[in-house]
Amino acid sequence: MKDLYTGKYKMYMIIPILVLIFSLFFAFVYPGLKLGIELTGGNVLIVRSSTELDAITIENLLKSEFDLTQVSVSTINSANSMGAYIEYSKDPKLIQAEELINSAQIAIDEERDNEAIGLSIQSIKLLSGKDESFTNPKVALAAAQDELLSANENFLDKMKSAIVNKFNLGEDVEFQIREISPTFGEASLVSGAYIAILALVLITIVIFISFRQIIPTVGIVQAMIFDVIVALAAMALLGIPISLITISALLMILGYSVDSNIMLTSRVLKDKTGVAGEKATRSLKTGLTMTGTTISALVVMIVISHFYQIEVMLQIGIVLLFGLLGDLVSTWITNVGLLIWFVEERKK
Repeated sequence: MKDLYTGKYKMYMIIPILVLIFSLFFAFVYPGLKLGIELTGGNVLIVRSSTELDAITIENLLKSEFDLTQVSVSTINSANSMGAYIEYSKDPKLIQAEELINSAQIAIDEERDNEAIGLSIQSIKLLSGKDESFTNPKVALAAAQDELLSANENFLDKMKSAIVNKFNLGEDVEFQIREISPTFGEASLVSGAYIAILALVLITIVIFISFRQIIPTVGIVQAMIFDVIVALAAMALLGIPISLITISALLMILGYSVDSNIMLTSRVLKDKTGVAGEKATRSLKTGLTMTGTTISALVVMIVISHFYQIEVMLQIGIVLLFGLLGDLVSTWITNVGLLIWFVEERKK
């Protein structure tokens, strides 16, 4: 195979630079990443019926009729039951009212009675449009809490009715509601970040122990980070939120990136035949075969998941696919360039 790198690798570097700039822009500027419901808090509505439900129809229905910032629907189809699993963010008005009530509770605890009354009255007016008057802060808070409870129940009843009417379910339906606490979501996000950082640190230590060289270690670490950034950019563009599912997929990308880069680094540094560019070119065929077979499997997984509306597998497949596409750039352009430069400088 013709040497594709010697004398040319510096020219190729413009490609990863451009990809990185655009990926950072898409992931962190516009459209930007969104946190999933399980990280920000929200509700889960489980629908059970003998009638088959369509996830896309439910999602479009809820987005059009309710002021929801996030909705995720997956269907339940088994021999025993059918239905849908609906995750949705809370109505912004209900979130705002809840925040006012929480602030009122804090004000009462700190003996700021007038402020507590004012916050409770704001919450009631936001939810019902009523102008109330109170002198006792605890009575005002209790009234606001009752109004919020009633508003939540009305919202849920409207959502249930919309689903029942859309699919003509009649009496043949059961609903189960579950709340996802924002506190739990925040703790999950922090835990996920700690796990990712710990994984990156441990992988870096193992790589450095294996090669005992700074530049090869930096090359592999940059490839892992690059792949994750590309995957994050794809998530932002496709509207896939950061969730426990996608965090798992991002960690899987780290593992795959290490495999391909260790194979490349080992061959370029330890193979005694030919110059660095030739060794990298020989490694390219093996690397493309490895990545190509995985990408093919992921494409099949994505198509099947989309067809059968398996949301979890679909999101994992998409994140991994774009992470691997990013790996082609980070490994076979950026890391190759660093390794060739390192070998050439070492010979001087």
